[in-house]
Amino acid sequence: MEQKHLPENIVDDRGALARREAGLPATRTQLATVGSEQLHQLDRICIEGLEVFARHGVYPEENKLGQKFVVSVTFYTNTRCAGETDDLSASINYGDAAHAIDEFLRAHTFKLIEAAAEGTAAMLLDRYPRAYGVRVRIEKPWAPVGLPLKTVAVEIERTR
Repeated sequence: MEQKHLPENIVDDRGALARREAGLPATRTQLATVGSEQLHQLDRICIEGLEVFARHGVYPEENKLGQKFVVSVTFYTNTRCAGETDDLSASINYGDAAHAIDEFLRAHTFKLIEAAAEGTAAMLLDRYPRAYGVRVRIEKPWAPVGLPLKTVAVEIERTR
């Protein structure tokens, strides 16, 4: 199957100005140029402390019995249009995103929480085109380390 590629300067029938006003990049290249250092200048939508019961871990018992994971996600986006119009379709629906994270982590099994974080970040960037980047933190409070601890965690930040 032949894969189609969009031209670098694509604009829809509303034009680049309408896309910019909606908080979207005017061109595909503009989206691709958002770097990690620029993320911190963007607005944020945060999901903190989402509890997911899933089956990730190096040991067979972890995959068999499952355990609690605590997930926090920050979407880097532009919320101006949503704030000015009070329209959910101009934003990222954090309720939908929380359910997507839960479903993704329950449907997949990873040995390492590093891999779970990478997979979660990739899924979110694919599913939410309004996100210029995401920060994903996955905590494993019941990690089998044989010592008392509050949690272990991996936190990553990924851009398009």
